[in-house]
Amino acid sequence: MKKAVIALVAVFLSSASVAQVSVVPRTGIPPRFPKADSELAKQTKSPSRNWLRDANDDSERFRRIELWAGAGDLEMQDIAHRLQELHSAIQKENWDMGIYQLEKIRGRMIVAAVKRPTRTQNLEGMFLENGVYQAMHDALTTKNGERARAEFKRARESCMACHVAEKIGFVNDSAVFRRVESFPSLSK
Repeated sequence: MKKAVIALVAVFLSSASVAQVSVVPRTGIPPRFPKADSELAKQTKSPSRNWLRDANDDSERFRRIELWAGAGDLEMQDIAHRLQELHSAIQKENWDMGIYQLEKIRGRMIVAAVKRPTRTQNLEGMFLENGVYQAMHDALTTKNGERARAEFKRARESCMACHVAEKIGFVNDSAVFRRVESFPSLSK
């Protein structure tokens, strides 16, 4: 199973890098490992685009996968994007898109909790299991624009409260929270 996971990730990453590099000319600069990661210098093969397959062993491959996957910041970046899309869906009354984005937000929060288990309590207690997620989902499925806007505001405030509880309240100054702060008036 472990080898299958590594192989799958290696194929995905190598195919992604081939697509990216194929239109970029080579610079002629010799490859080297970044100095900031001393573990890389232990690799017996020279640095190459095969950064995962070239690792000395599976333990190092898994360390690299964890490094590549990040510690939750990519999930939060995706959640921020989807929060904007959810806001837009509510504004357009595109309820299916809203449900889709909300469910994706939930999924990314769960992945973030797996990567950062010290944040699980607040992710669950402030959004996933305290009624905020379910109320937002219910508002979208009932296609009630006024209720969806109110629940979105509650969800936004829950996100911001979680940031404060996690001692990263400074991220609440991000442009995303200003962009989704309000909705235009509902036309009657």
